[in-house]
Amino acid sequence: MKLLMGASSLFLVGLFVSGCAVYTPKDIKSVEQMISEAASAGAEKKAAYEYYSAIEHLNVAKDELSEADDKNAKVFGEKAQAMAEKALQKSK
Repeated sequence: MKLLMGASSLFLVGLFVSGCAVYTPKDIKSVEQMISEAASAGAEKKAAYEYYSAIEHLNVAKDELSEADDKNAKVFGEKAQAMAEKALQKSK
């Protein structure tokens, strides 16, 4: 019975850990690079909404990351990336 309880506990911990959102400075750099590429392609004029939305979402992601709120940092970081991708596509 103890073995079953231990295995169940490990399984639940594994599920919890695997479900945790982790957003890193490397993710930030990746989105920054994409925003830079969009700017170089003229996104400030050709896709202004998407471009500036990406910047603002990324700023919030950075703030959340600095406050150690990985979950919200990931949410806003992913929105920033999606908007940067749209800005880049519209600018080409």
